[in-house]
Amino acid sequence: MGTLDPDKYQELLNAHDELDNVPVRLTRHQAQKCAAIIAAGQDGHTAYAEATVTVAKYLQALALDVLPGISLTEKDGAALWQILEDLPWPAPGPPAQQPT
Repeated sequence: MGTLDPDKYQELLNAHDELDNVPVRLTRHQAQKCAAIIAAGQDGHTAYAEATVTVAKYLQALALDVLPGISLTEKDGAALWQILEDLPWPAPGPPAQQPT
């Protein structure tokens, strides 16, 4: 299979089906921690750069875990959440300047 035309790719992903409305379980705590990790990565906290990738994998796993037999992730949502839960909450804002 060759490269998919960018417009066709968007059209494919924008197409909806009956599985798009299947609810996933994400608690308020989980949503807040995921948002804090993403914000820390965007603010330049290098310790959270890899964790932002884990957040993306976690959200993808949540979407796929509700569909038995379809999961395409190497770890399920529960395992990925445990990695995120074990991380300390990042400090808000950009990282503090290190003394030179």
